[in-house]
Amino acid sequence: MATIQLQGVGKIYPGGIRAVASIDLHIQHGEFVVLVGPSGCGKSTLLRMVAGLETITEGSLRIDDAMVNDLPPQDRDIAMVFQNYALYPHLDVRTNMAFGLLRRRKFPSRMKALLSRAYAQARAAEQASINQRVLGAARTLGIEQLLARKPAALSGGQRQRVAVGRAMVREPKVFLFDEPLSNLDAKLRVEMRAELRMLHRRLGATMLYVTHDQEEAMSLGDRVVVLKDGLAQQIASPREVYEKPANRFVASFVGTPSMNMIEGRLIAEPGGMSFTSGALRVEGLVESWRNIARDTPRDCVLGVRPEHLRIGQSLGLQATIEAIEHYGDRMDVLLRAGNHKLVARTAPDASLREGATVSVAIDLHMCHLFESGEVGRRLL
Repeated sequence: MATIQLQGVGKIYPGGIRAVASIDLHIQHGEFVVLVGPSGCGKSTLLRMVAGLETITEGSLRIDDAMVNDLPPQDRDIAMVFQNYALYPHLDVRTNMAFGLLRRRKFPSRMKALLSRAYAQARAAEQASINQRVLGAARTLGIEQLLARKPAALSGGQRQRVAVGRAMVREPKVFLFDEPLSNLDAKLRVEMRAELRMLHRRLGATMLYVTHDQEEAMSLGDRVVVLKDGLAQQIASPREVYEKPANRFVASFVGTPSMNMIEGRLIAEPGGMSFTSGALRVEGLVESWRNIARDTPRDCVLGVRPEHLRIGQSLGLQATIEAIEHYGDRMDVLLRAGNHKLVARTAPDASLREGATVSVAIDLHMCHLFESGEVGRRLL
């Protein structure tokens, strides 16, 4: 296990193109941290800087308190699992898994082994140790019966397990994962997520994982780093990121379907608080919001998760059902209220029909309030 500390880490490419900007992140021993964000946000670049595959142009990177900015990848004691598996097609699974260990053997020369009995014995002992580590990793991953096969004879999930096993046998300080599940089908991704989480618990290893899939990030990480345009928007536990997003971007990015966002104005009135957006008006907002309005109108954005919209309430907004998406145990209802499109998530309800007009109530205690703008900070 190891700690990883990034202080003001940044990456600027020739021409002044900034890919990563001043990232501060401290990863504890045995922690599973996930970097997540849309394409081009800098998450893979940041991972590659930790791996030593990209140079660091700003800040410092420490692994176990040792500065590694200029240390080559092979000297950082890390193992990386790539998106495309990077297996050697002409080698069987056993040799693929052992490849990193075979390359750094202390006894590489067969000629010397032939000339020296002691040298040969030492080499054989080292080979036996490598075989034992490969077998142990294969048993942990459930691929013991595949060791004699070539990669072409494996499924996508099996190849991914081999790639993880190759990293495991090296027993590194840090495991790095660069979107390792993106080539798998949906069912297999779910299965592999569970296996990776269980593997982390068994190994107790420090892991840094990159993905663009926010569901994957939320299910795997002890902490999640949400990135946008090279900047860390929020670093927190999955639950905190979901329930208390730092800004409007995080709120929109995390959660499926996305949080409903309504731009409007918050007004403190003698009888209470209200939020207006065109013809849409929400009254009875919780009293704690009064400090935000400070008795004057304030432009802001009201955010509400789909599961916090209630359809069929006697009091609430009037909306038209535009579409219904069924998922078996739940359904998403696409609504139009005036000029606003909203999504409500609810239990299956056969009484709801497309084109019908319904009442929709907002769970006011579960709402969020953000400043205007794409990354407007969370006010409440």
